Amino acid sequence: MLTPATLNDIACHLRDLAGYVERTPIDSLHEVFIPFSEIRKGYPAQALETLKTWSSSKARYIYQMSVDDAVCEDLYQAFAEAKDTRKNDRAYCRLNPVSRLLYVGSSANLDARIKQHLGFGNKGTYALQLSHWLPEREGMLRIQAWRFSKEVDVAVVQAIEDGLWASNRPMFGRQGAR
Repeated sequence: MLTPATLNDIACHLRDLAGYVERTPIDSLHEVFIPFSEIRKGYPAQALETLKTWSSSKARYIYQMSVDDAVCEDLYQAFAEAKDTRKNDRAYCRLNPVSRLLYVGSSANLDARIKQHLGFGNKGTYALQLSHWLPEREGMLRIQAWRFSKEVDVAVVQAIEDGLWASNRPMFGRQGAR
């Protein structure tokens, strides 16, 4: 039942969570830049090698993908068409207003999740599926990933991801736990 006492308990929990977020150390940041042409040719293993080496199964990650402003409209149109037609029978994530920030997410398996977003994972997994709709236009995909200790509570990582999402409004995906 929802009562004033319940609302007070919820508010206390959120204040506690905010405190954990403020005190959470970021272990490391890693960035990778991938030309669109490499993604169109196939899985860009060489470009992602440093990210793969940097990541570990003993950590949690928050990541974001972004592009230059000049390509945003073209990406928006190409994705909208691919999603509407379910191009290549892929599960496409939600489309939001145009933004240079494409996606914000978190994962315990960064390698696998990036692979899905690039379109080289299971076709039923909701992701960007980038290689399946990327227009014939040059550009650069920037992937930034922040590593957190596995000891950081999942709720704290989710709160950080949600805050990053809310403050930057990416073009694709949605805020909140899946």
